[in-house]
Amino acid sequence: MSDRHEGMGSRTIRLEDTRFVRGEGRYTDDLADATALHGLFVRSEIAHGLIRNVSLDDARAVPGVVAVLAGRDAADDGLGTLTTTVPITNRDGSMMVEAMRPILPLTHVHHVGQPLALVIAESMAAARDAADLVDFDIEDLGAVTVAGTESPTLHDAAPDNMVFDWGSGDAAATAEAIRTAPHRVNVVLRSQRICGAALEGRAVVAAYDGTGERVVLTSASQGVHLLHHQITRNALHWPKERVRVVTQEVGGGFGPKFFAYPEQAAMVWAAWKLQRTVRWTSARTESFVSETHARPQVTDATLAFDDDGRFLALGVDALADMGAFLSTFGPGNPTDSMAKVASGMYALPRIAIRSRAWYTSTVPIDAYRGAGKPPMVIALERLVDKAAITLGLSPDEIRRRNLVQPEDMPWRTPLGLTYDGGDYPAMLDNALQALDWDGFAGRQADSAARGLLRGLGLACNMHPVGGVTAETSEVTVDARTGRIEAWTGTQSSGQGHETVFAQILADRLGLPISQIDVRQGDTDRLQRGGGTGGSSSTTISGATLARTADEVIRIGRQRAADRLETAEEDIEFAAGSFQVTGTDRRVSLFDLAADAPLKASQDFADSVASFPHGIVIAEVEIDPDTGHVRLDRLGSVDDAGRVINPALLAGQAQGALAQGVGAIMLENAVYDPDSGQLLSGSFMDYCMPRADDLPSIDTRYLETHSPTNPLGVRGIGELGANGAPAAINNAVHHVLRQRGNFADLDAPFLAERVWRALNSG
Repeated sequence: MSDRHEGMGSRTIRLEDTRFVRGEGRYTDDLADATALHGLFVRSEIAHGLIRNVSLDDARAVPGVVAVLAGRDAADDGLGTLTTTVPITNRDGSMMVEAMRPILPLTHVHHVGQPLALVIAESMAAARDAADLVDFDIEDLGAVTVAGTESPTLHDAAPDNMVFDWGSGDAAATAEAIRTAPHRVNVVLRSQRICGAALEGRAVVAAYDGTGERVVLTSASQGVHLLHHQITRNALHWPKERVRVVTQEVGGGFGPKFFAYPEQAAMVWAAWKLQRTVRWTSARTESFVSETHARPQVTDATLAFDDDGRFLALGVDALADMGAFLSTFGPGNPTDSMAKVASGMYALPRIAIRSRAWYTSTVPIDAYRGAGKPPMVIALERLVDKAAITLGLSPDEIRRRNLVQPEDMPWRTPLGLTYDGGDYPAMLDNALQALDWDGFAGRQADSAARGLLRGLGLACNMHPVGGVTAETSEVTVDARTGRIEAWTGTQSSGQGHETVFAQILADRLGLPISQIDVRQGDTDRLQRGGGTGGSSSTTISGATLARTADEVIRIGRQRAADRLETAEEDIEFAAGSFQVTGTDRRVSLFDLAADAPLKASQDFADSVASFPHGIVIAEVEIDPDTGHVRLDRLGSVDDAGRVINPALLAGQAQGALAQGVGAIMLENAVYDPDSGQLLSGSFMDYCMPRADDLPSIDTRYLETHSPTNPLGVRGIGELGANGAPAAINNAVHHVLRQRGNFADLDAPFLAERVWRALNSG
């Protein structure tokens, strides 16, 4: 009999936590056996240059070295390149310019940290000795660290370094609406470059299976199937059967572990070439110069409105830095992803976006928690505050006048998106009350008594669910073990998939979650899967698992009808058993699976078009003598659709808000403009949020079910990463206005920068 408190809606403790607390998690670096060879990458110290000569003989002669592989070896073996999965069409109808990303370069280097050679040795000590002797003679051709810089040319295919010039919306009508509007406000905000910096770096074990048929790649990833496709089809030009991809535990993903990297392809190639198992784990300094970065963008936005504060039009012109190459989803960040949140929660009648992107001699850019949306949300919410100031309205009142009303749902935006529901005004009122908006004046007076300036910031927040929908789920009833085994194509990196998916199946099958095993991360076991990204795991895998459980029940009902000698329509299902209606004749799922496996699979058949949304409120205290910003209060009220597990929902909301704090207040990846060297290449220079940088975070939720999927869920894993920066940005600018400075201040809000702004009004 199922314990209903374990199913959907329950605060069930995470099933996976027991092994983590006991130190029994199996991460990639734990998995290589003692015979594995050690890999070490030699990386470019020059941001952009021509490879004149390569000398590997001395390195190859070091005792214990098995191989030293470079670009010539890769070319001789016919290796391909890594490519993006997001082609962008320019405003004139032409296609963007994609520069091919080599596994190991043959002629040119394009950013500091790009892998040049791979040393394989019996020990790491030998690999390090050999790496010191690898000699690349590279002619420095000059760095480009600022998007829009046309010289020097980084790739022959893009003479002016431009990648694309993309647009969305009716540009002419929007421009005319802005020109003729009674009022307009403008912001120009520079979003700094940030790093993913997950607790676990990238890691690879590539094992030659001894049969001469394939390599097993074990790697920390956010989904084995996309990685498998990119490695076999693009990077190595191999048949897919030659590689099996496995992911076990993952110590944080946040986006950067979704993508294929040259290092993974090179290690698979080395294992095949040497017929040995090879291993590599990224050092933290390697991660900073080789793992995708995010968000470097300038957003120039203008909002037009009437005398009553009603929004009339929004125009956006973005300049984006894509780094040295186009990573997997990179081009989608400053284009479609940004456009998805351009309307926010507002009934904006006209919107037009133009986004231009350039190559720079820096680490490639790709999706990171929020995936292109935070710069737009920050700019939009800053514009709304400026519009309120212009008309003398409060920040909450101008938002209330422009929110999409519940009776207008589903709402179609000017850019063609359809919001799936929710009560935005009720959410705003709930947040203002729950987070004590009206009590700000008293807290401000208390701060003033202590010589501090207090600011209040509000942001309406949205993060539409995305994700790759190539998903298949399998559910098997195993009579031998008395357990349910479920396979899913997403990949947990800390979200609690094993628990949430088990709760969904427990509800459907009427069994306790202790009988359900959720599996993931093996291309041999599951042939199709989209991976984890875009806050979509429950929407995609959860819904598909629910459908698969329904199919198990359908098949089981057929068998039960035969076993119980009655018609299918007379069979009812509950608590893991089939029963003839009105009798005590019953048979369990496990009984039915005793003679032949009871198994079903389903492909994803729903929509990911749901729009989780929420309100974030932040308060800061600033010391006017030093400019130090202290985040004193931070809270959110979100609509995640149907709630599967309130405890995990709170964890996702708090984690997203905390990451948003780091992105707006502390984190900043800085390149030297002349040399292209990364100046913030360690945690000595790159500041992550710590416990004392965060207040106690207040997270709450409303629950309206989404009609776009059978579970009614909306994923909120990235929502706070958009909203926290926008709310904190508005809170800091509230303080600056108190000192007479109405200018836009770029993040991060470091003390020296804020002090100068406070004293320049």
